[in-house]
Amino acid sequence: MQMEELYTTAQMELAKDLVFEIEGEPVTLSIKGVLIARVKSKSYNFSFFELSENEFVLAVQMKGFTVYLGIEANEELNEEAYPEVVRILIEHLTPQIALLVTKAEKSYLGKADILLDDDMSPEMKEFFYSLLVRHRKGELIYEQTEVA
Repeated sequence: MQMEELYTTAQMELAKDLVFEIEGEPVTLSIKGVLIARVKSKSYNFSFFELSENEFVLAVQMKGFTVYLGIEANEELNEEAYPEVVRILIEHLTPQIALLVTKAEKSYLGKADILLDDDMSPEMKEFFYSLLVRHRKGELIYEQTEVA
């Protein structure tokens, strides 16, 4: 598979603005970045990274890949709303993420690539390129900052 197919799939399926009602108010969530990375685990999982009051990254792991979605909200989100936001996004975006992963699993040979960079803020861009470098070097993504 050519990388162009993955780029096209990310553009067609994930480059969009999503409008949801969160805590009784309409909120627009814009997908600004998509990164796909090969991982050793075949399990299903997700992670949430807060970058600012209105920017965050949702990472969804499936079938040996992690797809990172850089998302910007049109307004500041309260921390209490995060569980609802994550639930809504996973519920809504799982089919598109699964399609991207299914295409990648067939013939993608790379370690990690940014598939969408749609006017990301400097903070989000720094986060994405840091992830890209770590995945390509085979380094751990999560840093343990406290003694377990």
